[in-house]
Amino acid sequence: MDPGDPAGDPAAGTRRCTGQDPLLLLQILQTLWSTRERQQLREEAWRGFAALDDPLAGLLDMLESSRGRRREGPSLEAWISHQLQCWLRAQPHPGPAQHSPRLEQLQARAVRVLTESPLSLAAPLASIFQLQDADRSCLLEHVHRLYHEARFREAVMLGTTLKLQPELDVEKMSVPLLLQDKVALVERYVAGFPDLQRRLLALMDSWCQPGFDIKDVASCHVTAAVQLPLELAG
Repeated sequence: MDPGDPAGDPAAGTRRCTGQDPLLLLQILQTLWSTRERQQLREEAWRGFAALDDPLAGLLDMLESSRGRRREGPSLEAWISHQLQCWLRAQPHPGPAQHSPRLEQLQARAVRVLTESPLSLAAPLASIFQLQDADRSCLLEHVHRLYHEARFREAVMLGTTLKLQPELDVEKMSVPLLLQDKVALVERYVAGFPDLQRRLLALMDSWCQPGFDIKDVASCHVTAAVQLPLELAG
């Protein structure tokens, strides 16, 4: 039986009354994370989620307290976010109503966390906080920032996760990755958007025309040109 299942845990109601401290839960999970006892870690996490007065706000409290300590690759913060996503799916938790002021407050906090976090947090945060319905201006600004920092893969993957493709320039987003031969990633980016697929095909067809020189494209994307194979960039 899942440790987060209140029906199988008589103490769950009591814990909800007292309210687990999210930062105390984070400390407990940090200790277990270092031991690599994953089963015990999951059980403790699910018990903790059930004991939080507000699991969504509690997650943000934990992530915000870890700000500045996150690294690329596997992280406790990403693991906790994914586990809360699984916990919510296993036993639907009554959350704030869609478009309610409470949800908008949580979404604003989640967006701030996302903009300072590795890509591994994007999918669980988008799912938990319905970020596809959040204020898109901040999300678009973050995608553009990643692009201008030459973090093209992250920009495209984040745009895909948050379904921002219709509001982004498909050529601008795709060309740097096509120059790096990351066609599959670009195909996933336009999947489900017939208009973007047509524009991408037209772009790639234009590259097959007589007289086309890939260096002309690279010259319009100076940062991307650095990533070209030596035989093209030389």
